[in-house]
Amino acid sequence: MSDRMPSVKLLRNVSMSPLNSTGLHSLNIQNESDDASSPLKLFKQAKHSMNQVYHDFDSVISEINAFFESAELKSSDVISYPEIQKIQSFKDKCEGLIKMISRDRMKCVFFGRTSNGKSSTINAMLHQKILPIGIGHTTNCFLQVEGSDLSEHDACFYIPGCDQPEKIKNLLNLGSALSKEKLDSSCLVRVLWPKEKCRLLKEDVVLVDSPGIDVSIDLDAWIDQNCLDADVFVLVVNAESTLTKTEKDFFHKVSEKLTQPNIFILNNRWDATAYEPETAEIVRDQHIERDKEFLCNELKVCDKNQANSRIYFVSAREVLLTRTQSNPQLPPGYQNRLLQFEWFEEEFEKCISMSAVKTKFDQPAQRGKQMASTLSTTLENCHQRAIQKKTLFENNLKNLIKKIQQTEQKLQDFTQDMKDKIHDVMEDVEKNVTLTLNDEIRKIGILIDEFERPFHPDESQLNWYKKEMHEYIDQKLGMNLAKRLDEPLIQSLKSTQEDIKKRVLELVESEENRKLVSTTIFRDDFFINYRLNCSNLCADFREDISFHFSLGFTSLMRRFTGNKTFNSTHSLFFKETSNKFMQQNATSQVRYDSSNLDPFQATSQATNFLVMLQSVNLIASKSNVVLLAVGGIVWRGLGWQILALTGSLYGLCYLYERLMWTKKSQEKIFKKQYADYATSKLRLIVDLTSQNAASQVKQELAMYFSQMSRYIDITKDEYFQEVKKYEVDIDALNKLINKSKILKYRF
Repeated sequence: MSDRMPSVKLLRNVSMSPLNSTGLHSLNIQNESDDASSPLKLFKQAKHSMNQVYHDFDSVISEINAFFESAELKSSDVISYPEIQKIQSFKDKCEGLIKMISRDRMKCVFFGRTSNGKSSTINAMLHQKILPIGIGHTTNCFLQVEGSDLSEHDACFYIPGCDQPEKIKNLLNLGSALSKEKLDSSCLVRVLWPKEKCRLLKEDVVLVDSPGIDVSIDLDAWIDQNCLDADVFVLVVNAESTLTKTEKDFFHKVSEKLTQPNIFILNNRWDATAYEPETAEIVRDQHIERDKEFLCNELKVCDKNQANSRIYFVSAREVLLTRTQSNPQLPPGYQNRLLQFEWFEEEFEKCISMSAVKTKFDQPAQRGKQMASTLSTTLENCHQRAIQKKTLFENNLKNLIKKIQQTEQKLQDFTQDMKDKIHDVMEDVEKNVTLTLNDEIRKIGILIDEFERPFHPDESQLNWYKKEMHEYIDQKLGMNLAKRLDEPLIQSLKSTQEDIKKRVLELVESEENRKLVSTTIFRDDFFINYRLNCSNLCADFREDISFHFSLGFTSLMRRFTGNKTFNSTHSLFFKETSNKFMQQNATSQVRYDSSNLDPFQATSQATNFLVMLQSVNLIASKSNVVLLAVGGIVWRGLGWQILALTGSLYGLCYLYERLMWTKKSQEKIFKKQYADYATSKLRLIVDLTSQNAASQVKQELAMYFSQMSRYIDITKDEYFQEVKKYEVDIDALNKLINKSKILKYRF
């Protein structure tokens, strides 16, 4: 297994460093000297390396599955059945990834308008005339040329829905738009050509020819069916014209479905400039400018520096003739056009290789990372659980030996200790419930803000709204308390029950009673009922959601008097205040009489205060007259212009606040009032609720203690049997720990 170790660790390194366009350093691939000139080797080497990694990874998974299937591990209860099932499923996933990686190839799709030379470009790249070419609309459907191990004589193609191969000579008729046999334009015909006839096919490159994008309107179907897995797109345009809206629209659709597609633009038929050399450079610059504008500014798939390596001026016909004939007759300047095509092929190979490695292997690498990480985590968890369980058993073993020695001494202290323990748990429960409930009460405003029901100020609907609000707060507070308190309280409860059980086991002597103690389990259906009952607590809540102008006389008097209900009872307020003051004054008069002090001074002060209160009451009851009087004084003192301006501003403020007084504002005021009222009411039952929770815990512990106290009659011999059992379990855990330690270090 040691010879596979580097590959498994390599898988983790691959998945931890995502594949990128700058290289495959994480795969540690080195191009061999004889293939250094071909960037396409990078994809095959990456594919080979990934295959080797996953084959080795598959072997490691098999060994781990055997470990998880061992009876020792299953009996130790340090790994769950779902975890075992998940690890076992990795075997099929790994085999599926191996098959997927083996099938992956580099794919390039050629697009352009009818008769722009797409098929000729592919034939030139393949160094042989394979696809039908000619004048007008030639290619009728998608033609995918891929490498195979067949001989040239056995080369064939497959049409969709047919498993019978067709001879390659029939392709010129079936795949041509000039043929009587018509295929749907979105159909994909697979052409199998010998690998040894073309270097591109040998290096797992697939070239896809397409019909003209100006002869079909179903471009979305083309993209979905044949382009989503493409690594490179080649747009073949006619250099005698310019980029058309049809060509641009198509690649805009491609850019919408794919992120940053790799696009090359081949300005084909550049040999036409051989007869107009004086305008060649001008036309070339114009094409370059428009092509860069399309790639950089419209599609935004590259910057202008990168665009220099994506735009080429070629003649596919000349390249095909040069590569298929010995001495073709070509127009002047063909050497430069051939060189341009070779530059394109070189950049194309680099681009498609890097793009394919990233798109084809990044996902398997990430999935491999996930599986490796899960395996490592599962082994680590298994190892840690075994260690924890071993530690627990060792501690229990020591405790048992100690219990044997201390049984007689603990017999007398057992009852008192348990009572103290239950008392401590109760205090802790009461404290935690008090703190948590107070904290939830402080956050009740947030809960109320989250309450979303249709709000209407109508009294009948408002009553339903309040009823639902009561139920919502009751439910939410109960849920929050249960969420924050139940787990620690139940853990504390079970911990105390475990202590009782352990203490009883220390003292039980009868074998029959010990069996009963050992089989006694904790009650699983216990829960704490906090009993908040907000419906009753907040039944007296009365809201005030009527409109109050912030600069109105009533609002100002509320601020002055501190009475929030001034609007309806201001006269009564002043009357009650006057009566109270008169009573206090009468009492003070008696004191002055008894103390022989001057009563006149006190009577004068009381009279002055009463006059002031009656004046304010008079002003409050006749606010309109007062406002008119004040307005008249301001008018005479400052002039009607300032008075009109002030009145306008005052009216605008009133109009603004009135317009802003919507149902949303009323709901906000209602929720704030309810939050204040509910907070004050809930604080009154904090102590009662915490005591109630503590009483429930006490009752549960008392019942359990009463149940277990019956079994305090045990013998020391039974402890020795348990000691022996712990020793056996610890020995089995030691074996598991050693095995899991060996396996986990393989990642």
